[in-house]
Amino acid sequence: MRIKRFRSNLSTAQWGNRMWSGIALVMVISNLMLVSHVMVSDSREKTIVVPPNLERPFSVQGDEASPEYLSQMGEWFASLALSYTPKNLDYRINAFLRYVAPESYSVLQTQLQEEAKRIKRNEMSAMFFPVDAKVRGDFVAIKGQQVLRVGKEIVAENSIAYRMKFRLQDGFLHIIEFKEVNREKPFEIPVEDREAR
Repeated sequence: MRIKRFRSNLSTAQWGNRMWSGIALVMVISNLMLVSHVMVSDSREKTIVVPPNLERPFSVQGDEASPEYLSQMGEWFASLALSYTPKNLDYRINAFLRYVAPESYSVLQTQLQEEAKRIKRNEMSAMFFPVDAKVRGDFVAIKGQQVLRVGKEIVAENSIAYRMKFRLQDGFLHIIEFKEVNREKPFEIPVEDREAR
C-alpha cells in the first residue's frame, strides 16, 4: 500500500517536474525570440515636428534628419552668423558656437572672433536675407543677400553663399563646417580643402 502511494507521488512529482521544465523551455525560447526581434528591428522613434518659427514640417529619426530640417536650420544659423550689429555680435557668436562640434570649435571660434574684431573696429552692421537653401547629404548651401552698413550708411549689398556641414548626434545638431563658397557651385570642394581632409 505504501509502495503504491509512493509510486503515485513519485509519478505526480515527475509529471510536475516535466511540466515546469517544459514551461521554462518555452519561456527561454520566447525570451530568445524577443531579444532577436529587439536587436533586428528598427526601434528608433521618428518624430514629425511643425514648430511655429519654421515654415515646413520635418522629421528627425535617430541620428538622421530630413532635408527640410537641415535646410531650415541652415537658414537660421546663416542668419544668426551673418546678421549683426556691434552691440549684439558677441551674443550671436556665442549662440552660434553652442552648436559647433567639438572638433571644429577652435577653428570656427577663431574665425568668428577675428571677424568680430574687424566688425567692431569699423562699426559695421549687416542683415542677411536667405533666398535659397539646398541640401546634399549632410551639407547645406544657403544663398542670400547681405546688406552691409557702416554707421547708418549702406556700403555694400552682396549676393553670397555659405556652405554648412551638419552632424546629428543624440538628437543634437552639430555644425562641423561653416564657410563662404562660390554661389554657382556651393557644393564643390576646392582641391586644397580635399587634401586637408
